[in-house]
Amino acid sequence: MRSATPSLDVVVVGAGPAGCQCARDLAEAGYAVLVLEEHARPGEPVHCTGIISAHAYRAFDLPREAIQSELRVAELNSPGGVTLRVDLNGTRAYSVDRRQVDIAVAAQAAAAGAQFTYGVRVRDVVVDRAGVSLTGLREGAAWSARARAVVFATGAKSALPVRAGLALTRAAVCGAQVEVPVGSPPEMRVWLGHSLAPGGFGWVVPGRPGWSRVGVLTRVQPRQALRRVVQRAFGPEAEAMVNGATRLHPVPAAPRHPTFSDRALSVGDAAGQVKMTTGGGVYYGLLAARMASEVLADALAQGRLGAPHLQRYEDLWQQLLGPEQEAGQLLRKLASSLPDDTLDDLFRSAESLGLSRHLVDLLDYDWHARPGVGLALTMLSAAPGQGLALRWLQRLLG
Repeated sequence: MRSATPSLDVVVVGAGPAGCQCARDLAEAGYAVLVLEEHARPGEPVHCTGIISAHAYRAFDLPREAIQSELRVAELNSPGGVTLRVDLNGTRAYSVDRRQVDIAVAAQAAAAGAQFTYGVRVRDVVVDRAGVSLTGLREGAAWSARARAVVFATGAKSALPVRAGLALTRAAVCGAQVEVPVGSPPEMRVWLGHSLAPGGFGWVVPGRPGWSRVGVLTRVQPRQALRRVVQRAFGPEAEAMVNGATRLHPVPAAPRHPTFSDRALSVGDAAGQVKMTTGGGVYYGLLAARMASEVLADALAQGRLGAPHLQRYEDLWQQLLGPEQEAGQLLRKLASSLPDDTLDDLFRSAESLGLSRHLVDLLDYDWHARPGVGLALTMLSAAPGQGLALRWLQRLLG
């Protein structure tokens, strides 16, 4: 076995945006950081749909050249075909080339001084009183590294953080997406309904010129649900476009706790730091990574890397993201619990009230824990003659 890499302060496992942001911050603070990635290069394979909010672009150094289109309008469709068209009053999000984003954030971390090693599959991690040992394989040969601390940015499905005393894997829903050679309108289109995507929704967003990205988030049979979304978006003949290029990926269905232990933290999907409504995790992961690097830099400086000191990280991200995730879970529960005909009733109520003109003021792409959520539901409940739809609202929210 190769000798352990000397003089490392932190090993970051995973070279996605959250891992690279954490590595960049720590390297800029003067710490020796090694980023490990199991794939041969950053940005492969692409799992994310490629929708990143304007909030994220304002708060972080993300590449403008990765933007493929600005999303200014959202079209929401009920199971029965009732459509709410929401003018976002400006750009709220961007459709991006996610591969370019990952390449850029990795380059930024490297420019700050972080080291990168690709093609490493970490198999085990051992935490002791003096540090953290990681072992695995690189190009078929045994590989190892040792550092003072470790940050897991390993995605939703890895069990590796558990070996360091972090949260057990929680339930996840499944995302599936495909890029199809059909140009789409500039708006983002979303479809709800159990008959289409049980427990979730489907979407279409514009991609590179002449192409569209189609995706689904669902509890069961994601490939079949994706075919239904493609048919709904582009017609029955479009089903043939869904082939081996389909990408599947798990999405956390709940935050994970704890995200800290002795000498170890988790960030991004590995910590369940995603929006509970859409499953998007880039912005939340970047925010949490910034907190993780701040807490870890302080802990490294003081030589206090035990769980009691690192707990401040979870306290910080929970204070910021916890209420948002709770609100998101409520909204997702509402949408996934309503029968299709009741969803149609709600959409018709919203349409008759002209609610689509106000949704942009009531709901934010990233921040859901706002009074407007309750106000929107109150407006619906005030409409006369809504029957079953109102009883469902009262049951779920009361």
